[in-house]
Amino acid sequence: MTSWFTRLTAGVLLLAAANLTSCKKDESQVVIKPTAAPALTASTTTPNLALTTTNSNATAATFTYTAANFGYQSATTYTLQFDKKGGNFSSPVSYPGGTAAGAITLTTAQLVKVFTNLGYTYNSTSQVDARVVATVGNASAPQQASPVVTITGTPTPLCVANTFGGSWSLIGPAGDGWSSDRALTYDCYTQTFTLRSALNAGEFKFRANNDWSVNLGGNGDLSKGAALTTNGPNLSIATAGTYTITLSVNTDASGAVVGGTAVVK
Repeated sequence: MTSWFTRLTAGVLLLAAANLTSCKKDESQVVIKPTAAPALTASTTTPNLALTTTNSNATAATFTYTAANFGYQSATTYTLQFDKKGGNFSSPVSYPGGTAAGAITLTTAQLVKVFTNLGYTYNSTSQVDARVVATVGNASAPQQASPVVTITGTPTPLCVANTFGGSWSLIGPAGDGWSSDRALTYDCYTQTFTLRSALNAGEFKFRANNDWSVNLGGNGDLSKGAALTTNGPNLSIATAGTYTITLSVNTDASGAVVGGTAVVK
């Protein structure tokens, strides 16, 4: 009896020990010990960010990064991030990289968008910080970020040459009478003609190249944008004052002026 009981007890203890060993094995985990952050270099830190019709899709800068080391073989994801100079990357502009050391190339249009998306204005020299972030696993897993590289640039919108019938001016009693023109200035970035000037109460029209062969007039609320037609009726200023005039000219496929829009505020 004693021998049978002793053998049963020993068997139970052996089984329990085996189960305990199995549980300890099941609880074994990989410990992530980051040992080397990625490094980032840029092909240029002062890219040309003046957009033209020929460079918008051209390479502005290439960002090359080395591999991170998390202390074990891992599937690592890399992301190129941008923030304002000195920012903490809490809301970065990001571009995905690969799963290994490599490079990310941005076009002029893409890099201009980085600056503007971060709140910088056109035609203003500004700086952004770039870094590459390496991650493994989910969002709660450790990350490693490279030291930042500072990029300096002046984002400039696309400048389009004037193909809108030549020079444009305002003429009429709202300005200096029907025999004298007030020239408008062409803005290649907005493709509009503008003038900031004191105007009289009275009528006016727009004409090209100080000549009546091509002129624009129309009807409508000038403060909201009045549609213009070639040889259209005279426009009118109701109250004398200082106004900003913005003229948009429409042309057809041959380049001939066919209409436009005028805003006076």
